[in-house]
Amino acid sequence: MEIKLKPIGIVHVRYSDEEIKSSLKGVEGIVEIFPEYEEGLKGIDGFSHIILIAYLHKVPEEHRKTLIIRFRRFLRFGFKLKELPMVGVFASDSPVRPNPIALTIVELIKRKGRILYVKGLDLFDKTPIIDVKPYTPSRIIENIRLPKWYINFMKKVKERLGLDFI
Repeated sequence: MEIKLKPIGIVHVRYSDEEIKSSLKGVEGIVEIFPEYEEGLKGIDGFSHIILIAYLHKVPEEHRKTLIIRFRRFLRFGFKLKELPMVGVFASDSPVRPNPIALTIVELIKRKGRILYVKGLDLFDKTPIIDVKPYTPSRIIENIRLPKWYINFMKKVKERLGLDFI
């Protein structure tokens, strides 16, 4: 089976890849929807948040074969490699994965024509957008379960950085 996807837009940010990687809450940016898809934005105004599905164009081919990872982004916060949990890519939001597809929820600040102004963006400049969906109450899940390894690691993050992820 062959799957072909065509980008419907592209991300524009003024931040470097390193600044985006270091941001825990994401950055502000815009999503430019290509002219032929602008009509598909009708009704998106008024949603506080939207879901972006993107193709992670900067993930090298060799990283698409990796199935076990460590949360390396936490190295910059003083964690040692051996302190980082070793998990499968499907138990992470790592960009390293067989199909480098991202799903991210961003706040929709405003729309001007085919330009969506957003914040909380964790995608690099020029990232192709595959789809946009509204974030609606039917998607909210209140009582989630988390694995023990995740809870324990997030407690360490909270202690080390003084942040609350859980």
